[in-house]
Order: sequence, then C-alpha cells, then structure tokens
Amino acid sequence: MNIEALEYFIKVYEKKSVSAAAKDLFITPQGISKTIKQLEMELEAELFTRGPRGMEATEAGELLHARAKHIRYLLEDIKKEISILSGKKGGLHIVVTYSASWELPADYLYGFSAIYPDIKIKLRESSDEYPVDEMLQDEVDIGIVLGPDEFDNCDVDLITTGEMVAVVSREHPLAARDVISITDLENEPLIVKATDKRREHAFVEKCLEQGFTPNVMHQYGSVLTAHRLCEMSGFVAVSIDFIEQAVQNDKLKVIRFRENIPQNIYLMTRKNGFQTTAISLFRNYIKDKSKS
Repeated sequence: MNIEALEYFIKVYEKKSVSAAAKDLFITPQGISKTIKQLEMELEAELFTRGPRGMEATEAGELLHARAKHIRYLLEDIKKEISILSGKKGGLHIVVTYSASWELPADYLYGFSAIYPDIKIKLRESSDEYPVDEMLQDEVDIGIVLGPDEFDNCDVDLITTGEMVAVVSREHPLAARDVISITDLENEPLIVKATDKRREHAFVEKCLEQGFTPNVMHQYGSVLTAHRLCEMSGFVAVSIDFIEQAVQNDKLKVIRFRENIPQNIYLMTRKNGFQTTAISLFRNYIKDKSKS
C-alpha cells in the first residue's frame, strides 16, 4: 500500500465513480480500477460494491477511508516539517472565522510570512457557524475561531477574551444607559448572530435561563447588516465588544450586559500527537499579538 493508491481510493470514494475519479486525477479508469483491485487483494477485503448511485463503500471501505484521510494529512505534515528543516519553503492552510478576523485581520496574519518567508500561508475566511473542527481533521492546519469553549479532537489556545454587548441607535430609549440586564430586552425586537445549527445561541440560552424567550426577528451574518437594521428599524442587536470596538459606528450606542456572556477567540490545531515547526511558530506569533 502506498500514498498514491490511497489517493486513488479516496477519490473513487468521494466521486462514487471510477470514471469521474480518473478524470479528476488525469489517468485512465483502467489504471484506477487496477489499483483498487490491488488494494483489495492486499487487504483481503472488498472495498466497493456497485449500487444504484455508483460505487458504494463496503464496511471495510468506510474504515479504510477514515484511516486513509488521516494518513494522508499526517504524511503532508511530515513533508512540511522536513521541508522546513531542510531549508525549503513550507506552508500552512489557515481558516479564520468572520468574527475572529475583526481581532486578527488578514494583513496581520499574512505578516507571519514576512517574518518567516520560507513558510507561506494560505488563508481562508469562513462564517462563524462553519464547522472548523471538522475541517481540521482534513485539509486545514490551523483554525482561528470564535468560541464555544469546548472542542473535540483539537488542541486549543485562548487568544482573545470578549463578551456579548447590546447595540442600539442613539435615538433608542436604551441608549441613555451604559449597562443593562438581559431581562431589559424581554419585549424588544432583537437581531442576533447566526449560529451553527448544532448548538443554541449563547444569548438565547441566557434568556431562557432568565425565564423568557427572546423576540429574535433576524439572524445576521455581517455586523454591517446588524448596524443598518439598528439605525433604520430600531432593532436591538446582540454583538461582541471587540467587533464593535473595531467598527466604531458613531450613530450607535454599545451597551454592556450585567450578565457576562463570554465570546472568546481560540486558535485550534489538529490533535495528532506532534506539532510541526511551522505550526509552533505561527502559534507563538499569534500569542505575541494577543499579549500586546
């Protein structure tokens, strides 16, 4: 078994078709079929069956796919490490979520390569609700994300602490106050950040703990949308303090909650038993930023 055979297997698994996999890999279908057959002989197990929707993985095929992807990325990590040790250029694939990017903007992240020119970074911005923890099990080296505080199968560093705040127009009755309780918003039309469907919004959970269901009228992805709705429609937006500090809209008032609702930024890496030199250097780079 070699890495090329695993790559062929993974592609057939993903495409559910030998022909489609061959097209993506720029080789003949016969070549892929031969490799799959050799894998089956070596493992003494059938990996695929032909079903109505194409090539369907058997139980053995499912197991091999789970292990093959992990092996592939371990080998890539090893190659990156050896490349850096031998003086060749290495690279990091980094995902930063939208809210985290306000605290750690792209120009700062790309500044890492200015300090370490042999380590190039590939940066991708994603929504806060995107499952970065799942991406870390596959193609991503580092995730910079907005909490929750619990992550599975990842090493985590706390980078920045923050908390939820309320945002209103200067004409809103609540604008006369600097601090409010969550219960003060019981009858207010609210807009909150969109969240991962797998978990409840932290603000909504706090409201339920206080004995009421919040009147959420809209879930936003961009803070600029939230600000516009506050200005034009009189909504109360639930935002994050470090984002509001970065945006600084003079037409709006930021109000703190008496009840603290943490919204922290974390740096996540795969829990694979070791850290490459590139990842270690990047972690230190980000930690230095958070200290300053």
